[in-house]
Amino acid sequence: MTDASENIDAQTESPGGAETLFATSELFKGLSHAEVREIVHASELLTYKPGDLLFSQGEAAAALFIISQGELEVRATMPMGEDIVLAVLGAGTVVGEMSLLEGGPRSASVRAISDCQAFRLSREAFERLRSERQPSAYKIILRLAATVGERRRQTDARIEEVFTDPESHIDKFEHQVHDMLGRLRMS
Repeated sequence: MTDASENIDAQTESPGGAETLFATSELFKGLSHAEVREIVHASELLTYKPGDLLFSQGEAAAALFIISQGELEVRATMPMGEDIVLAVLGAGTVVGEMSLLEGGPRSASVRAISDCQAFRLSREAFERLRSERQPSAYKIILRLAATVGERRRQTDARIEEVFTDPESHIDKFEHQVHDMLGRLRMS
C-alpha cells in the first residue's frame, strides 16, 4: 500500500471525482454538498497493489473504506478452518462501515485483487467530526442505524422462513454442505 497524496481537491472537482463517488454511496445519501466535501477531506486516499491487505479478520476495526477504483476481495476463515470468498467489491462500494460505531474485531479480511484506490475514513477522524458536532457525522450515524436495522429485518425474515418450513431448506443446506466439502477435498 502506498499513500496516494495526489491532491484530493483535484479529484473532488472532476465530474467523476471523490465528491461524486461519496455522494452516490448509500451511506452518504442525504448529506449536502458541503457535508460530503467535509467527509472527503476527513478521508485519505490510498493506493493498493494486487495482494495488498486493507485489513485482516480479527483485527480491531479502525476505519471504513470506499473504493474509488479497482476491485477488492472479502474473505473469511470459518470456524472449521475453511477460507471462503464472501464477495468481490468494485468502485463505489463501502466496506467496513460498522467500524465508525464500534471498534470490535473485523469479521473478514479485505485484499486488493487489482490495482486499487480507496478512501479511508478512520474512526478517529469520524469521532473528531462528531466531537465538533458536525451534522454530517450524525447523518451518517442515522444511515448506519438504518442499515443495521434493515440487515436485522432481513436476517429475522430469513430465520422465520427457515423455521416456518424447515423441510424445504434441508435439501438446500445439504447441497451447500456437499459443495463445501467437495471444494475442501480439491484444495
